Amino acid sequence: MPENEVDETDCCGNGCTNCILDNKPKPSQQALLAGKRNVILSYAKFKMLSNEMHNGDAQLRLLHFVYVASDDEENDGILDIPPGHHVMLRAELAGHAAPLLRPYSPYWTDFVAKEFKILVKLQPGGRMSDYLATLEPLQVLNFRGPIGNYVHDSSSPKSIYIIAQGVAIAPTLPLVAQVLDKEDDMSCIRHLICVKDLDHVYFRGRLLEFAQYWNYRSCLYLAHQKCSCGAVNCDELCVHLKKKLHYNETARRLRLDAMQLAGQTISSDQSGSIVIIAGTSIFQRAMREQAIIAFNLSNKNIYLL
Repeated sequence: MPENEVDETDCCGNGCTNCILDNKPKPSQQALLAGKRNVILSYAKFKMLSNEMHNGDAQLRLLHFVYVASDDEENDGILDIPPGHHVMLRAELAGHAAPLLRPYSPYWTDFVAKEFKILVKLQPGGRMSDYLATLEPLQVLNFRGPIGNYVHDSSSPKSIYIIAQGVAIAPTLPLVAQVLDKEDDMSCIRHLICVKDLDHVYFRGRLLEFAQYWNYRSCLYLAHQKCSCGAVNCDELCVHLKKKLHYNETARRLRLDAMQLAGQTISSDQSGSIVIIAGTSIFQRAMREQAIIAFNLSNKNIYLL
């Protein structure tokens, strides 16, 4: 089978927004320009370099992988996983006839060193979670990709609204970076993060780095943030909550909805706006409906990671 072809066994069966059967791994334009091949287009071996806790939470794992070349392979490949795309992990588990497949979206990739990192939230009793929790450095896993349909066009400035839920903030980081790292990209970003409370805001330091750019603003929506003032109707103006925020941080103690989205409007002309939503399938559907109401957008302007 050609390396970018897929069959039904490549599907994990979890109803992914960007199913591998609908969005098969695509040839890399960067690889073609460089005259090299993208090593992950078909299932390839990646060695785990580290399996670490994140934010002191044992259920949150930062996993770091590097490509393992075969003995007879020339070192002429690269690893190209565009922002907003995911890779499929195929694991052979003892006692299971069929391999277990799960999609993961990298938040960091090294094009030349052929390395990538993912943030994983382990689910108690989950087969893949139990497997990943026990992985030790140097173990080898199989991944293929990249899978997805979002491509950023830096030649056309636009308003970009990125909505992330919980750990799904991780794959949105490279989406932001690809805009901010290019000086002539005039696109403006609103990064809206929906979490339980401040303790569940991941990569907070990275968000503060983004906040230094003129065309980036973020807002934390804290649905269950408790405040030391004890007031039932305490809001984001409370001095007790403000003390927990960093300079240039904005937070609101409520859920993100159409009204809140409308308040984040960048431009009066929303015709060219893009909305990118990362989170569970239920969250994605709900936020898509809210975005359509808030910005009067068609589905073609909304991307679900």
